[in-house]
Amino acid sequence: MLGMIIGVGALAFLFAVGTGVFFGFYPARKAALLKPVEALWRE
Repeated sequence: MLGMIIGVGALAFLFAVGTGVFFGFYPARKAALLKPVEALWRE
């Protein structure tokens, strides 16, 4: 029983970390690839 609780907790933690990394890294990477003039123009 305790092993299952730890496993579910670890899975939830990894899912939360993965979601946070994806939704933090993807927009930052997309913005980093823009040229500064183009980024200001799109605002």
